[in-house]
Amino acid sequence: MADVGARLADIGGSGTSEDQKTKYKAVVDALAASSDVGGLQATLTHLLSDAVPQVVSRNVVAHFARAVAAVAPPERLESICSWAVAAIQPQKQSFEDADHALRHALYDCYLAEGSYKEAACTLGGIDVETCSKPYADLDKAALYVKIAETFLEDDESVDAETYVNRASGLMHAVDGKVHWALQLRYRVTLARTLDARRKFLDASMRYYELSQARHEEVNQDDLLALLSKAVTCALLGNAGPQRSRILGLLYKDERVTSQMEQSDAFAAHARVLKRMFTGQVVRTPEIAAFTATLLPHQKALLGDGLTIPEKAMIQHNLAAVSLVYVNASLREVGALLDIDPRRAEQVASRMIADGRLAAKLDQVDGVLHFADDAPPLARFDDSIAKICLAVNACYDKISALSDEATSAAAA
Repeated sequence: MADVGARLADIGGSGTSEDQKTKYKAVVDALAASSDVGGLQATLTHLLSDAVPQVVSRNVVAHFARAVAAVAPPERLESICSWAVAAIQPQKQSFEDADHALRHALYDCYLAEGSYKEAACTLGGIDVETCSKPYADLDKAALYVKIAETFLEDDESVDAETYVNRASGLMHAVDGKVHWALQLRYRVTLARTLDARRKFLDASMRYYELSQARHEEVNQDDLLALLSKAVTCALLGNAGPQRSRILGLLYKDERVTSQMEQSDAFAAHARVLKRMFTGQVVRTPEIAAFTATLLPHQKALLGDGLTIPEKAMIQHNLAAVSLVYVNASLREVGALLDIDPRRAEQVASRMIADGRLAAKLDQVDGVLHFADDAPPLARFDDSIAKICLAVNACYDKISALSDEATSAAAA
């Protein structure tokens, strides 16, 4: 350490600015090559002091930031980078290039050890809005998307949303044809953020739009995974007209029947989607199979004591019951849906208050009276239509079985 200090003092006491830059850089390179963290710290402290003119220190500190990337092992690199970022902070505006380079190196260190929040916060410390060096909108957007992606790895959805919103104002300047990968990353990150923030119906539409991407470099398996995410979010959303429209859009996508139903990973999604769209009660085993595929934030416990999937399924099942019964006691509803009658009353009352269930609740007698404002003739026509659809479905099934039997006999 004393030898390093003496060398630095000798360099600062003689020679031109260019000579000093060359000699300082040689010292930095030698210390980085030997992974001498103490010597590197002493060097940076000297360079940031008033003893070194800024015309020299600015150039050498930028070289220092690039040189420390070669420090090994990784824990030493993390140590010197985190220390250097803190040391530069008071003079950050004078050493922007060095600060940015050090933060990128420290980001890689945190990322390698799985410290995603620390990595995102480190990269978030880069100032690209008011710094002296102008940054293009493309570079700003790429940085914000990268930070948001990293925050989401640790389920830090609030911070991720902040950076997604910043990127949103810049994406209009990003050419979708040239930089399609960045556009795709932004849209996926936006959908993931909405998902993490429990804005499930908005997330579902975003995922569905992404699942329809037609770029030749996008893997078809990834598109199917995005479609499954769209289905998942739609099933977790609050019951109501908006969800009904989204469920119809998803159910009519031929990939649901041709691929999702045939896949072990997504079959549960397809089964629950079919039951919800057709207004059938979703049974407990189907709910359990679907819930097992969910991410931790999608199974979070809500303030009313229900998890997100439990609440979504009870809401749907109550709406499905209202299509069949004119009225029903809460005890019977609880038995039908395999839930506590008090839980059924709690969810039904909230849905009625929000205008998502056309019914009246008689709390004295414990009875749900489902409203039906449609005229009798319209109800009759609707019943006939449902019977016709059921007959057609039976006919198609019988025809398919008959064709299979004929083919087997011919073979």
